[in-house]
Amino acid sequence: MEIYQIVLIAIAAAIGAVILFMILRTIFTRPPKSNAKQFTPVEADADKLLEHVSGAIQIPTVSMVEEFVGQDKPFLDFKKYLEKTFPLIHKTASVTVINGYSLVYHFKGNDSSLLPACFLSHQDVVPATPDGWDYPPFSGKITDDGYVYGRGSQDMKGHMFALLEGMEALLKEGKTFSRDVYFCFGHDEEPGTSFEGAPKIVEYFVEKKMKFEFVLDEGGTIMDGKMLGVKGMLAMIGICEKGNSDIEISVKLKGGHASNPKRKTAVGQLGVALAKIQKHPMPTRWTTVTKYTFKEISKRASGPLKFVMVNRDILSPLVKKIFTVASSMTNALVRTTFSPTMLWGSDARNTLPNEVKANINTRIITGETIEDVEKYLRKLLGKGVEVKTVAYTAPTPVGDIKSYAYKSLSDTIDEVFPNTATIPYMFIAASDARFYFPVSDNVFRFGPFLNSLDDQNRIHGINERLHKDQLKTATQFFARFIENTCVKKD
Repeated sequence: MEIYQIVLIAIAAAIGAVILFMILRTIFTRPPKSNAKQFTPVEADADKLLEHVSGAIQIPTVSMVEEFVGQDKPFLDFKKYLEKTFPLIHKTASVTVINGYSLVYHFKGNDSSLLPACFLSHQDVVPATPDGWDYPPFSGKITDDGYVYGRGSQDMKGHMFALLEGMEALLKEGKTFSRDVYFCFGHDEEPGTSFEGAPKIVEYFVEKKMKFEFVLDEGGTIMDGKMLGVKGMLAMIGICEKGNSDIEISVKLKGGHASNPKRKTAVGQLGVALAKIQKHPMPTRWTTVTKYTFKEISKRASGPLKFVMVNRDILSPLVKKIFTVASSMTNALVRTTFSPTMLWGSDARNTLPNEVKANINTRIITGETIEDVEKYLRKLLGKGVEVKTVAYTAPTPVGDIKSYAYKSLSDTIDEVFPNTATIPYMFIAASDARFYFPVSDNVFRFGPFLNSLDDQNRIHGINERLHKDQLKTATQFFARFIENTCVKKD
């Protein structure tokens, strides 16, 4: 037998062994069995819960920035509404007002050796005009089919009230706490450029030299696995958060009258730069967190998709390609993203500007830095385009999926939402949670709401709404999670 024949046989045998390995690994990758405990949910009147959220929506706590600067009456009214709506909470907890409007509720526990638990929400909402809405955005309209409509119903007064309703129900049952519990409600999460709420709360805790067992904020959700090509429901738990930056790119060229344009104009060159950014995104990469994500998703996949996902390490280029084209969300999980959001040019229609600018909102993946992004853009765009970072928060540290807090969260989801898989992932937006790492190693993001893609698209948009059944289940989830982690056992 010729040497080349031996080599070919050896290569074929190696390829066959790899394929066999991949097939066997696929066959033996299965979802874990549920160990959910039976429990009795707290009593929750869905109609009453909806009425409470409706009242909260009617108080227009729009973030106090730009044209809303100084409009603090809604926040003062909202505080009074909380006091009226949750009498047991306000009888039990001490309330500290931070920086005028942010609220910190402290429920005392019985065991000082245990680190406290911390739950976050934010009071503020984004602005809304009536255009296109079926009902006025701050009407809190309750419809016959069980929805409450209004700005903040999902983001995030529904979340906040589910948390408060769950605690109120536990107190009504006479529950006491083993560890201290804190509720922290900032007042300026939405703008992303104001740091008078959550950061000031964290400063307060740092001054008191406090540490928390865990921090839980919004960010994850429950979604139909079909959105990621798998069967069943998925509970997405954010264990870290992308960095968030605004990068300004600008071009300077001599302007003049529009009737006498130069061969190259600042606007034209900026357009070329924006086209390059869109055509040449930053490279994809696997982070530790995305590896967690796809490992867990692969356990629920089937058919060819399961084969590909289980063998992600071997078929890496193919898997990356699939997720970059499958959806904008999956693309955001595997790379730093660029989103052109604002443009500045001439003040007159017939004038060529001397300088034009564009803002690029950049969400930076774990493991990359703002310096990496700036270096990439400068190389891509060349010397004629200036690149300057005007705002930046770094990607957050990663919460431990083997921690007591994550396991308790996962177990509670299993109890309240049967047959729902918990999936750790990198939160691609921004939340107040990003400020809390100085006081906790385990900062997680999860909202216990099952939303359709249609309702997810309503957040910050037209006809934002929340159904009473969603609110009831979320209330029972928070009550159960507090029971599992904070309530003193008999």
